[in-house]
Amino acid sequence: MSCTLTGQPGVPLFSDGTFMCAPGFYCPNSRNTSTVPQFCPTSIECGLYRLTGRRCNVSQGTLEPVICPPGSYCPDQYTMLTCPAGRYCPTGTVAPRVCDEISSCPAGSTIQTSYNGIVACLVIDILLVAIVYLVSIRELMAAGRPAIEVLPLRLRQLLGVGMQRSRKISGEIETTGGKLSIVSSAATANMASPSGANDMEILVDAFRRALGGRDMRMNFCMENLGLWLPTGKTVLQGVSGVIRDSRMTAIMGPSGAGKTTFMNVLCGKVDRTSGRLWVSGREAEINDFKKIIGFVPQEDVMHRELTVRDNILHSARVRLPRDWTEQQINEHVDNLLKALNLAHVASSPIGDETRRGVSGGQRKRVNIGMELAAAPVCIFLDEPTSGLDSTSALQTADILKNIASLGTTVVAVIHQPRVEIFRKFDDVLMIAPGGRTAYLGPTHEAKPYFQALGYLFDEGSNEADTLMDILSGKGVNPTATHTPDDLVRMWAERIKNASAAETPAPEEQRNNAAFHEGAMSLVRGRGASFVRQVFYCHSRSLMQQYQRINSLVLEIFVGVLAGFLMGMASQGSDEMYRGLYIAPYLILSPAPLEWLIAQFGLLIGMAVALAAAPAGVTVFGEEKPVYWREASSGHSPLAYYIGKTIATVYRIVICSLHFSAVFYTLATPVIPFGTQFAMILLFFFGVYGMSAVVSMLVPRENASLLGVVVCLFAAVFCGYGPSLTQARNWGVFFIWALSFNMWGCEAQYSSTVQIYAHVYDVNVMNYFGYTLDRVAVDFVSAFVIGIGWRMIAFVLMILMNREKQR
Repeated sequence: MSCTLTGQPGVPLFSDGTFMCAPGFYCPNSRNTSTVPQFCPTSIECGLYRLTGRRCNVSQGTLEPVICPPGSYCPDQYTMLTCPAGRYCPTGTVAPRVCDEISSCPAGSTIQTSYNGIVACLVIDILLVAIVYLVSIRELMAAGRPAIEVLPLRLRQLLGVGMQRSRKISGEIETTGGKLSIVSSAATANMASPSGANDMEILVDAFRRALGGRDMRMNFCMENLGLWLPTGKTVLQGVSGVIRDSRMTAIMGPSGAGKTTFMNVLCGKVDRTSGRLWVSGREAEINDFKKIIGFVPQEDVMHRELTVRDNILHSARVRLPRDWTEQQINEHVDNLLKALNLAHVASSPIGDETRRGVSGGQRKRVNIGMELAAAPVCIFLDEPTSGLDSTSALQTADILKNIASLGTTVVAVIHQPRVEIFRKFDDVLMIAPGGRTAYLGPTHEAKPYFQALGYLFDEGSNEADTLMDILSGKGVNPTATHTPDDLVRMWAERIKNASAAETPAPEEQRNNAAFHEGAMSLVRGRGASFVRQVFYCHSRSLMQQYQRINSLVLEIFVGVLAGFLMGMASQGSDEMYRGLYIAPYLILSPAPLEWLIAQFGLLIGMAVALAAAPAGVTVFGEEKPVYWREASSGHSPLAYYIGKTIATVYRIVICSLHFSAVFYTLATPVIPFGTQFAMILLFFFGVYGMSAVVSMLVPRENASLLGVVVCLFAAVFCGYGPSLTQARNWGVFFIWALSFNMWGCEAQYSSTVQIYAHVYDVNVMNYFGYTLDRVAVDFVSAFVIGIGWRMIAFVLMILMNREKQR
C-alpha cells in the first residue's frame, strides 16, 4: 500500500504480520494482517521536523503509527482522547496521571503545575512566624510585660526598623543587637549594688549540695615544675611551692614571663616536662579531677547571640551532678546570677562587636559564672580583670573573694591590678622572665620581703606596680643591683630547705583525706548523661537559630531565589526528555533530547552549592573556641556534634523545601514533587556535610569561599560531563561515586526516563552511564555520603587543636 503523502510504498514494521500497536502508540487503521503498521518515507517537511527533534504534524500514511502526543492519552491503539481536567498526560500516556491535590491541570495538560510545595512553604513560614512570636511573648511576659505591647515591638525588630529604647513606668524594654530584654525599674536602680549576703549563703548551700554534702578542699604542692618546648626553649622552670585552698592566689609577672604557661601546666592543659605535683597531699595528675575544676579563659568565650542565663544554664546542665532535677539546676543558676549581680541582665544577649549586648564587666562575670555553674572545687582564671575599668575589675575581685570564702581554691593570672585588687588576694606567685619563681607566699609579705632586699617603695604608690618593676629589672635599689636572675636565685636559696612533700598540719591532713575519699565518686557523678547532653546541645542550637532568625530568613530567601532562577532557566520545554522509540518504531523517531535532565541536575547542584555552602560552614566554624572550652571541661564532643547536627536538619529541610517548591512550580518536571524534593534535600544535606569539613580545616574568614568552591566540584562530578561512562573508562569512577550529586542526578534521570520506558528505548540512549531503576539506592547512597562527610568533620574536630581541648 502506498503512503498517503508521498505516494511511495510503505515498509511493514513487523515482518511476522503482527498488526497490534505497542501501548502508547496510536494505530487506528491497523486492524488485520493486511493493514500492518508501516513506515512511510518522509516528506521534506517531516524530515526537517524529525531532524530538529520535533514530531511530524500529521502521519505520513494511514498505516504509519503515531506516538500518543502530549496532552492526550491512548487507552488502546484505536483511541486517542484529550487528557481530562485534573489529569496530565506526557508523551505516550496510556492512562492519565492524577495531578497533585493543589495544582493547575486543565484539560489537555501535558504536565501539571503543582502548588503543593508552595502551600507547604507557606504553612511552614506561618508556623515559624508564630513560633518566633510565641517564644518572644513568653520571654517578655515572664518579665512582666503585656503581650499587647510586645507584639508591635517584636514586629518592628523582625522588619529591621531601628529602635533605641522604650521606657515605661513599670520598667523598660531595651533593644540590644536586635533582641529584646526586660529590665525592671527596681533592677535598674540597683544594677551596681553588690551581691547580698543572703545570695552568697544560698550559693554556699548549692555548692555543698553539688559536692554531696562533703567539705571538699583542693590544694597543690609543686616541686620544680618545668616546661621545655620541642625547639629546646625553656618557658618554665623550677617552680616550687604551695597553693592552698580557700584562698585567692595571684600569678603576676612581666609580659611573656610565663604566667599563663604556668597556669596551663598546673591545671593540666599542657604536659609538664619536669617536676612533681601533689594534689591535696597525694601525687596525682590534675586531669583526673577535670570535672570538678573550672578554667576561665582570658577571652570571653561564649555564644554571643544567647542570653546571659542561656550560657550559664547550659554549663550547669551539662556539668552539675546528673542526679539533679531541672528545678534544682534552674534554682542554682538563678542564685548564681544573683550572687554575680547578673540577675537584672539575665535575659539580655551577650552581644559582640556588631551587636550591642551586656557591658564588658558583665560579660566577664558571665565568663566566670559559666565555670561556677559547675560548682567547682578549684577555679583557674586567666586575667579575669583585663579590659575592665577599675570599678568593674574591683567588683570582679570581690566576687572571686566571695568564691574563695566558700572553700574554693582560686588561682588567677593578674596583669597590672590596682592596689585594692592586689590586696584582696591572699597569696601571690611572682614569676620572673623565663618562667622562674621570684616569690611565692602571702601577699602582705611580698613588700617586706623585697624591702629587705633593699628595694624602695614610694609612699602612696601602688605596690603591685613597684613589684612588677622589680621583676622586670627596673626596681629602685640603692644598696645593690639585682637582676631578675639574682631574684630567682635568692628566692631558691630561701626555700631550698623546704620540701614540697612536707608533712601538713593535722587539720590539713583531715581535709586532704576527705578530699580523696570523695573526689573520684564526685567526678564519676558529675555531668549529664550522653543522651541529655545531646538534647541540651540540640536545644541550645535551636535557641541560637531563634536568636539569629534574620540569618535563617536570608538563607530561605537565597533558596527561593536560586529555585526561581533554575525554574526560569527551564522555561520553554514542557518535557525534559525525548528518546528514540522502542523497536520496531525506531525508524520513526525524531532527534532525541536526553541531555537536558542531566544538565539540570548539574545546574541544580551548583545552585545548591552557592545557596547552602556559606551557611553550612558557619554551623561549626564560628564556634570552635566555644567547643574547645566545653570539651576541656568534660563536655562530650560526640554529644555536642550530634545535637548540633540534628538541629541543623530542620534548617536544611526548610531551605531545600523553599528551593524545591519554587523550582518545581516553574520548571514543571514530569517526576513527582516528592522525588524532586528528596533529590534537592539530599543535595543540601551533602553540601552542609562537606561544608562542615571545610570549616574544620580553615579559618572562618576563608571557609565560606572555599566551601562554595569545594561543593561546586561535587556538583560537577554528577555525570553530565565528564559522564559516568567516561569515568569508568578512565578507571576513576570512584571519584564520581563519592559525590552525592551523582547519586541525586541519577535518581532524577532514572525517575524521569522510566515514565517513558514503554515508548522510548531508555537504555540505548543512556549516554551518561546512569544505572536506571534504583532510585531508592540512589537516595540512600546520597544520604550515606552526607553522613560520611559529617563523620570526617567530627574526626577532624576532635583531632585538630587537641591542646585547646584539654
